[in-house]
Amino acid sequence: MNLFPKSVKSLMNDFNRRVKNGKNGFQDFDEFLKWYNNQIKECYYCGLKEKESQILVTNILKSNRFPKKGISGRGTSRGMHLEVDRINPEGKYSKENCVLCCYFCNNDKSDVFYGDKYKEFSKDRVGFLRKLIKELSKQKDVEDE
Repeated sequence: MNLFPKSVKSLMNDFNRRVKNGKNGFQDFDEFLKWYNNQIKECYYCGLKEKESQILVTNILKSNRFPKKGISGRGTSRGMHLEVDRINPEGKYSKENCVLCCYFCNNDKSDVFYGDKYKEFSKDRVGFLRKLIKELSKQKDVEDE
């Protein structure tokens, strides 16, 4: 199966949406496009390659968000391409704050975790969450003293 690269038109639409929403930190579309084209097409968090994601969503996994019969359209193209994710979800989309990630990690990470914290969380979910609770308990004990 051949890789279907994301079109410049689609990248421009994504860029313009971020500009409109006040979340863009790139100087202009050319800077964003250069950044995007220089990225290795592999998920920053789990290592899934874009081609592998395309195989999964067109041939194996089923969802209303995935292309139907290999045809992607509005609302049915998730997973076909790696997505631009903000490492710090509170920051702007910029070359310092962005990575490419797969649909699965981007959905899972959402805006709950910062990049490195998500990597830690994904290795041992329950252990990571229990550690957060433990840290809060220690903090509360200090505050109660």
